[in-house]
Amino acid sequence: MTDHSQLKNEITSRFNHMTVSLRLAQRAMGLATESLTFEQTEQGDARRKLLRVEKQAIRDKALNERSHINFVNSIREMLHLEITKRLEEKLRNPDHLYYHVLGFDSRLPELLDLLSVRASSISRIEPIAASMPWLYDELIRLINTPKYRRMDNKGKVVNVDSLRVALSYLGIENLKMIIPSIALRRSLPQITDPFPEIKTRIFDAAIGTAMSCKKLASISELDEYTCFMLGFLHDIGKAVIVRLFFILFDEVQREAIAEAQNERKRDEHSALLEIEPSDEYLMGIIEQYGYALSAELVHKMRFKRLFVAAPMQEFAQQKALNEMSPLAKLLTQAVAYNRYRTLKQHRMISVDEAKDFLSQFHFPKGALSVLKTTDLRELDINMDIF
Repeated sequence: MTDHSQLKNEITSRFNHMTVSLRLAQRAMGLATESLTFEQTEQGDARRKLLRVEKQAIRDKALNERSHINFVNSIREMLHLEITKRLEEKLRNPDHLYYHVLGFDSRLPELLDLLSVRASSISRIEPIAASMPWLYDELIRLINTPKYRRMDNKGKVVNVDSLRVALSYLGIENLKMIIPSIALRRSLPQITDPFPEIKTRIFDAAIGTAMSCKKLASISELDEYTCFMLGFLHDIGKAVIVRLFFILFDEVQREAIAEAQNERKRDEHSALLEIEPSDEYLMGIIEQYGYALSAELVHKMRFKRLFVAAPMQEFAQQKALNEMSPLAKLLTQAVAYNRYRTLKQHRMISVDEAKDFLSQFHFPKGALSVLKTTDLRELDINMDIF
């Protein structure tokens, strides 16, 4: 393995750690600091000499604590092995994952397809959008927020309650970004304790990658909407895995607690109550299955005009850059650039690492300069065109 390959793998691992938890990423890099124990403090050094019996009591307590920790860890491992087993079984049924876990509306692909054609219009979009009550509610809420609401000639706020008016005010170019954004946010898991950052990280990665794709598309003279959607959908497998993981954790833990209670296994019952979802297990599953599942789910959408399934499959297969189609290559570059920007924001990539890492992706001439000035945290919604 070359140094370049090692660096690419290291950056990928660092970014995936961060998806689960910033603390996990810092720990993996050796940046997390451990708090000082009492024995390491000046106060600890200055304390009186303990009597032999006190020392023995402390040794016994420490041994008991280690024994308890080892017992809890063994229960934790068994619990997570069962979770992983059940999750892998569910991954063999992509239809179930698409229709019952991802949560995308059955008509959403049709709407996203329609937005890709030049002949798209508000009158054609409205009936499909109206068939999805959640989308109607979100668009009405959005258009009435201070950021997007409109004023009449007298300076009074125009309150919008009509879907057609909301669609018209937002406009097709903006809807191309807003509708996927609403759909993805709706599909994210809501409860991911003790790692509340996960849903935000997944959403931010989708925005950052999609905006990088869109900017690279304009430079490479590829269709901006197709590239934007490719970036936006590339991580939906991760969203499904995270949602499944936390559902299965609750399920398996609840079953194990009930079994321990029924069989009067007090120590096991107590240990099970201490256990929380494992960041390492979750990250391992994401790394192993995330992009392959994204490709499966994108294929299930059966787009007729939005040609993103094939490049997503190439990306998931990790083909060599020089063997990829232009769209797959662009996605690979966008994912890499978003990872770099995210890690840079948290000071988790050095200047030398960044230079070596980005050089592997052969960006178009001038692309990095353009991307440097691109906001990857927000959609570039333009309401000034109306």
